[in-house]
Amino acid sequence: MDVKDAYAGLSALLDDFLHPLGMNTHRGPLRAMGDLVRGILWTGSVQLTNAARLLRDEPAGLSHEVDRLSFYLSDRDWNHHEWAAAVLQTLSDMVGQDDLVPIDGTDIAKPYARRMQWQCTIQDASRRHKPLVQGYWCFGAHGWNPQGQRLTSLMLRPWSQEMPDFMSENALWNRWMWSLRQATAGRGIWLMDRGFDRPAVLATLLRIQKRWIMRLRADRGLIGPDGSRRCAEAWAQIALASRPQRGAAVTLPVKLPREDVSQSPAPPPLWLVVPTYSFGQNQRWYLLTCGLVGQHTGPRQVRHDYALRWRAEDAKRLLGQVWHVERFLTRSFIALERILVCVSLASGFISRIQTEEPTLAQWLAEQIIRLPDDEPEILAYRIARGLPIVAGKQTGVSTMSVNA
Repeated sequence: MDVKDAYAGLSALLDDFLHPLGMNTHRGPLRAMGDLVRGILWTGSVQLTNAARLLRDEPAGLSHEVDRLSFYLSDRDWNHHEWAAAVLQTLSDMVGQDDLVPIDGTDIAKPYARRMQWQCTIQDASRRHKPLVQGYWCFGAHGWNPQGQRLTSLMLRPWSQEMPDFMSENALWNRWMWSLRQATAGRGIWLMDRGFDRPAVLATLLRIQKRWIMRLRADRGLIGPDGSRRCAEAWAQIALASRPQRGAAVTLPVKLPREDVSQSPAPPPLWLVVPTYSFGQNQRWYLLTCGLVGQHTGPRQVRHDYALRWRAEDAKRLLGQVWHVERFLTRSFIALERILVCVSLASGFISRIQTEEPTLAQWLAEQIIRLPDDEPEILAYRIARGLPIVAGKQTGVSTMSVNA
């Protein structure tokens, strides 16, 4: 395949992808957001100077484009929430009935930034010993299609305790989970780690989502079949000792204590799924599931699905190592919100390539770029690295931030 033809075809596909969102306009904030999405895809970076180089070559024009993008990113007269909701709906339409939706809390570390708005203290999970640095927290939800191997960032919502309207982390998570439920119409299986097993979040899940898997803390209280209350670890030991093994796991019907978790009169049935094996340092999974066991799904599939929650970590790698999200600098928090919506939209376009142009996607992954054997096998990761090389060969933009 010729690079020129590939670039022309991908550009046309991107125009079609952005058109329903009104981002092919000739002026205004949506035009700027469209330019940013193109900049992320074609340069492999969220930095405004790289996106501007796609539009202008001379220094004066480059400075003008950077100022234009900066203005619209920070424009407080533009209410971007309707556009962000439309982007979420577009991305959620790609989620199939049995697709997996890893939900994870992450961070955007900005240890050397001094003047960014509403920075807070976070734990930088990407560095050794997880030091405390300045930055932002982020709520992330990602779609993973196991059959098509498609990874899409559905939601990336930053937040900080220093925001003037901040009430609590639980309130923000519950609001964003409700937005995700509305956009997906309940499709998909949500996957969550131990940080989500707090009572306020569990109460919301019981109300809004039919199918989910959550890893519990060992001391999380549960009501067993005999009506008594024990911690998840104790019920797991009882189940391992007395319940029949199926698919290298045991199951036990449980309930959440009403004094801990607010529930409707008839909450959905819940199951505790415990693999018969442990992991490093004798750690064991205590998985609470809803809407799966007994619904043509067994414990083997539950533990297999939960193991794919780590696709959320792959999505972080895509954002951090390929698109360099943490290098984005702004003094306005609202600009960070908008750039993360653009990042989600860019990941959705990569999924669109995989769906509508599988031959082109395979060509990008195998012919354009050669990656070491230790690179992940996720096709989206390889496509994201290949797009800037195609654009660089065609447009002559030499500031591609790609480690090819």
